[in-house]
Amino acid sequence: MRRVFILSAAIILSFFLFPAKNVFAAQYPEIIRVGLNFRSNAVSSVSVNAEKGIEIGYSDGETFKLLVESNDNSSFVIRKDGYFVLTAQGHLLEYSPTEGVPYEGSVIGPIHLKIGENLPDFSAAQTFAAAVKKSGMDAYVAYDGGWQIWSGFYYDLNTAEKGCAEAKELLEIEDVSIVQDNRLRLVIYDSNFNVQMIYGGADGFMQVWPKQENSPYVFSANGKRYRGYLEIRRYSDSDLTLINILNIEQYLYGVVPAEIEADAPLEAVKAQAVAARTYTYRNLRKNDKWGFDLANTVEDQVYRGYDGERASANRAVDETKGKKMLYNGSLAHVYYFASSGGMTANIAEVWGSEIPYLISVPDPYESETSSHYIWEKALTAEEIKSILFVSGVEIGDIVSVSAEEYSPSGRVTALRITGTNGTITYYKKDTRFIFNLNSQKYTIQSAGNVVVKASDGTLKTLALDGRTFVSSAGTGVLSSGSAVIAVVGSGNRVHKVSMSSNTYVFNGRGWGHGVGMSQEGAKGFARQGYDYEQILKHYFTGITIE
Repeated sequence: MRRVFILSAAIILSFFLFPAKNVFAAQYPEIIRVGLNFRSNAVSSVSVNAEKGIEIGYSDGETFKLLVESNDNSSFVIRKDGYFVLTAQGHLLEYSPTEGVPYEGSVIGPIHLKIGENLPDFSAAQTFAAAVKKSGMDAYVAYDGGWQIWSGFYYDLNTAEKGCAEAKELLEIEDVSIVQDNRLRLVIYDSNFNVQMIYGGADGFMQVWPKQENSPYVFSANGKRYRGYLEIRRYSDSDLTLINILNIEQYLYGVVPAEIEADAPLEAVKAQAVAARTYTYRNLRKNDKWGFDLANTVEDQVYRGYDGERASANRAVDETKGKKMLYNGSLAHVYYFASSGGMTANIAEVWGSEIPYLISVPDPYESETSSHYIWEKALTAEEIKSILFVSGVEIGDIVSVSAEEYSPSGRVTALRITGTNGTITYYKKDTRFIFNLNSQKYTIQSAGNVVVKASDGTLKTLALDGRTFVSSAGTGVLSSGSAVIAVVGSGNRVHKVSMSSNTYVFNGRGWGHGVGMSQEGAKGFARQGYDYEQILKHYFTGITIE
């Protein structure tokens, strides 16, 4: 009776927290699926718990069916049914069978024995498992299209066949069969690595729900707390995939303070909340191949879950609830970044496309004292040669590096590198990424050259070799043997200039791609008294907020 009640509670809870699309005919969905671990950072196992207990089961897409539960903060460990070794220190480490069997530790494999026929329910399976254990044989409950009793974790078929023969003799029954490896299966342990059960995986994806008694309603996965619930999937190229399923507004609680400082002016944080919400809705199902919408990294938006929430950011989300940016009635493409260096970029300068509301605009209130505003990077000719080589480009020894084209916003759109054996030119975003620069907004000084702004506003290169300088020690003449010197530029800022042909100094402004909203600029606007709608409409020309 208790198990039926828990299952009903889980279903009712999911109805109120996570309404189905066919129940609420809203224009926008309420729920998001966030990838926590996937592809290259997929995990072999996950430890789960909640303060007042959890329920572990599976969902066929419509209903949740309970498998095991806890009533306190005890942890369960869920791992893929694969090849592992349990070390003397108690660590469970995955290994590849193609590399041979480990010499140390207890080897665990994904081949099992099934004992007897299917059983009617979990209780009957537990009773039968206890009887098998009394015979001196390990046994545990499995659910694989029905309740069953399995034994053993064999790493190869020969060992399993020997185990099968021994089981038949020990139990004095013939109904013992080998269960082959299956890439869908999951094993559930308690915190002491005692097997609780194996789930076959064919009936639906495993889910972990915090019990209704939990307040706040959160669970923990590998030591990090999240709202909503967890889904566990296995894919050949993403094994295990962990997915946090929760309400979109609650998801934003964990995103906004990860993307902008929570102690920033409130209107700037609100602007970030609306930008993040718009990005979220526009990019739902982006990672559908692996069962989730958005990644929890800079690949989409950084999401740190419940532990990353801050009261001021939650307030910003709540006070802009449901607000999104639209252009001609459709969700806008949203981009944001740290600092523009005084002028944002037209999207065409970076990615080559044309979007009418992503054009270059002045950024008058960015703080020039921000750590993101001014940057500098020096590379030797040998370092540049090495970087090109790693990227598959071989043009010999480096002769020159020059910015061939600048955009109206002051960003490099063509970067030419000449070597003794050839020349290569990089365009748009690649002028930044080839040398891992903070932005496209930079000038290059080398062999005593500086870039200056002429009276007509254009950028020009000026050679310093042979020019007279004035210093505290008097006057002198610059020569190519002067190594690196300091030059005072606009705003009395000091820039390093190489007088050696072997070193190239990149003097830049801004941090990030430069398209859309500058977070430093948004903070500056907020300090000047602008509200979040005014801020967003400045950076995204012609949009509406609804």
